[in-house]
Amino acid sequence: MKKLAIASALLSILTITGTAHAYQYEVNAGYENTSVDDTDGDIDTISISGKYYLNAVQEKGAPLAEAAFLNKASNIGLGYINASLDGADEDIDAVGVAGEFFIPNSQFYVSGTINRTDVADENGNGYSAEVGFLPINGLLLAVGVADQSESIDPIQAAKYGFMTTFANAAIATGEDDSTAATLRAKYVTQIGNHFANFEAHTYIGDETTYRLGADLYLDPTLSIGASFADSTADESETIFSVRAQKFFTPQVAVGVNYTTVDDIDSFGINGTFRF
Repeated sequence: MKKLAIASALLSILTITGTAHAYQYEVNAGYENTSVDDTDGDIDTISISGKYYLNAVQEKGAPLAEAAFLNKASNIGLGYINASLDGADEDIDAVGVAGEFFIPNSQFYVSGTINRTDVADENGNGYSAEVGFLPINGLLLAVGVADQSESIDPIQAAKYGFMTTFANAAIATGEDDSTAATLRAKYVTQIGNHFANFEAHTYIGDETTYRLGADLYLDPTLSIGASFADSTADESETIFSVRAQKFFTPQVAVGVNYTTVDDIDSFGINGTFRF
């Protein structure tokens, strides 16, 4: 009986060790090709970003893609994108720094970004700042301010796509290059046997832009999702996106996405590496 108890305890330890993983660094790299009908050139975008988490993120019992959010893991990050148009002499280069901080022993959250974009002989700076509240586990409500009139946020471009990020910045800031107020919500919850992620983001500036998205986790390693974005601008076109991501191991994932609006289509692939 004693030997059986010891064996059972060892088996439990091995099971926990085999299913619980932790990481403190995350690197993302992606490629996106955007084609415009009736034009000869495509836009090719390369992105790379990384995060350092102040504490190790535990991966257990929830979707791997949402581990950092559900752990309330504070982090700092860097991002870079390069967008080049076939036949054009100059590229668009953007670099940014970001930080997210979940205030310990509270339900409050703050975040901020600073970025810089270079195009030909011109350059510009941008920023954003948020304060948020988590009324229940898995739900974040945030308000903030952003100025993307002269720069593109490379971390957002890597996450949502170059076309969506560029259109959002151009419409929200308008001809007056105004600063925009922002509202954002994110909710990760379990529905039946599956987890789901719901996101909403709006910029209120010269015009109002909004984006709604959702992801369904078929299991902790596999998700499919969709989103749409639009604005109050005259003759604005709705941007539709679909995406999927698969973690082949707790440390390595591959994602694909497709975005379309009017006569513009984008295809992207990205990889996530954790250690």
